[in-house]
Amino acid sequence: MVMVLAPCSSERAWDLLVEVSQHSNVELRDVAATLVATTKGQELPQAIRREWRRALRHLHTLERR
Repeated sequence: MVMVLAPCSSERAWDLLVEVSQHSNVELRDVAATLVATTKGQELPQAIRREWRRALRHLHTLERR
C-alpha cells in the first residue's frame, strides 16, 4: 500500500513506515494498520497524518538529489 501511495521501492516503503512510527511514537504495526484502515473510510490520526506528510516530503527531497 505504501509503495502505491508514495510511489517507491519496497525498501523505501519500509523506511517510511519506520520513520513515521518513530516520529509519531506509534508502534509500526499500528501505523500500518491505520493506513490500511483508510481503505475502509477511517481517517489517519493527526499525529500519524502529520508524520506521514513529513516523511513523504523527506522522501521526495532525497529523490531529487
